[in-house]
Amino acid sequence: MDTVENMEQYTDNEIKLAREIAYTLHDEDSIILFLQFARKYTETHIRDVLQKVMAIDESKIKKNRAALFTYLMKQNGKQMYPRN
Repeated sequence: MDTVENMEQYTDNEIKLAREIAYTLHDEDSIILFLQFARKYTETHIRDVLQKVMAIDESKIKKNRAALFTYLMKQNGKQMYPRN
């Protein structure tokens, strides 16, 4: 598992995207997971999922936006990248 100390292995663009996700979802604690998503999936796919999550009314979300984002990324990722 990656740690914050290993962030230098990521590109500046991956770090920027992961930080944007964390800021948008108010979940800085999950920055490592978001870095992994930034490395594994296209930026377009990530932004599409993030946009869908942010468009959903907060009252319709069971846990929180970050949990929904993570769930959708993992579900959609399996469908898009079956070898992973």
